Amino acid sequence: MANPAAKVFYIAFTDCAVFPPYNGMMKTALFLVLGFGSFAQALEVHEWGTFTVLSGSNGAQVPWYASAADLARLPDFVSRSPLSKAGYSTVRMETPVIYFYPEKEMEVSIEVAFSGGNVTETFPHGSGGGAIHVPMAGTEPPKTRWKGTLHPPTDKVALAEIPAIPDSKDPEPYGAAREVPEAWIFESDLKEIPGLQVQPHFPQMEKFIFYRGAGNAYIPMSAAMEGDDVTVTNSGGEAIPFAVALRVRGAKAAWISLPQIPGRPVNGQPAMNQSRIDFPKAERPLDEVESELAAEWKRTLAADGLTPAEASAMVETWRKTWFRESGDRILTLVPRNVTDAMLPLKITPAPEKTTRVFVARIEMLSPDREEQLISLMNPTKAVDAKDFEKLSGLGLGRFRYGARGIASQIQVNRMNDKFFELVRFGENLETTAR
Repeated sequence: MANPAAKVFYIAFTDCAVFPPYNGMMKTALFLVLGFGSFAQALEVHEWGTFTVLSGSNGAQVPWYASAADLARLPDFVSRSPLSKAGYSTVRMETPVIYFYPEKEMEVSIEVAFSGGNVTETFPHGSGGGAIHVPMAGTEPPKTRWKGTLHPPTDKVALAEIPAIPDSKDPEPYGAAREVPEAWIFESDLKEIPGLQVQPHFPQMEKFIFYRGAGNAYIPMSAAMEGDDVTVTNSGGEAIPFAVALRVRGAKAAWISLPQIPGRPVNGQPAMNQSRIDFPKAERPLDEVESELAAEWKRTLAADGLTPAEASAMVETWRKTWFRESGDRILTLVPRNVTDAMLPLKITPAPEKTTRVFVARIEMLSPDREEQLISLMNPTKAVDAKDFEKLSGLGLGRFRYGARGIASQIQVNRMNDKFFELVRFGENLETTAR
């Protein structure tokens, strides 16, 4: 990262050479500049993460269930909150990581909150933030805090203290974030978790701060589907600069980019905050599509402020789940004001620059998949192996419990509609009889 103090020194030195009559005065100015530079502790911070939601074909974001098996993929040194990420939640804040780039070794403190939810996993240990927050006027979500020291990325002692990921663990959801050579190493002051009888024995040292969460917050982006026609709506105040629609069906896939989606209209202006597309048919080899999207997203994330290494780390973390899981999804950049509202972040000393790049994954249940699931949930038919094969063929994966809720609600709505149709029919008969 650039050294602001070094830039000032260069300017002052050049001025001394160009204006020799003022050499004495410039020596004084140079001393003051160097003195300031020696005390200033410039800091730059970069963060990336994902908001994941599940949507029915009507565009409504619904709660979905993440199993304990999802947690088990994380390394053992990650701290888990009693309010586990497993369970039903509308939005999952997945794998945010915070990188630090100071000019020199320094102490920092960090606090973050998840408005509408709670932070559920951290490494190094975080303190506080234990309760689920229900947004109310005049209230703030609970904060998770870290305090510690930043060490240079070449510090061999600090590097040796970073805990290894066991060979038995899948490194995908965590390990790729470490592949950022310039990131400084954070050593937490919190070595033990208050109130825990058996304390973790892992050193609290990492190349970033990792945290995740879950809750019932609402991201102001939605996608509704009718047939293969998809309408993406941006109800936030800022434009969505980049988004793609992706369809994966087994070993075949297809994707299409969306035009920039403006923010919600104000002052009675025409509604321009929507983008309508037709999903392309999944006819190309999945490996080919995955490779294209990985390259496209690395370019996009770097253009949005991440370093190339950070952009690569983010894509490699989510490559399989973003690009290879069967289903229909929208992947969008999240406007900065949405991220700041959902995840208020405070760092002390205040960074000269803070970059926060988040992606929203909107997983959609298309109308045809809804109908297939409804058919499979028919309570009058006994379950057989063929039914299970059909369920597996829907490719619902970790979203299957949320999909069950969508299918159930559709059936309830249909039964209610039928009931009121019967009531109206009876009322009409009574009116006619009179």
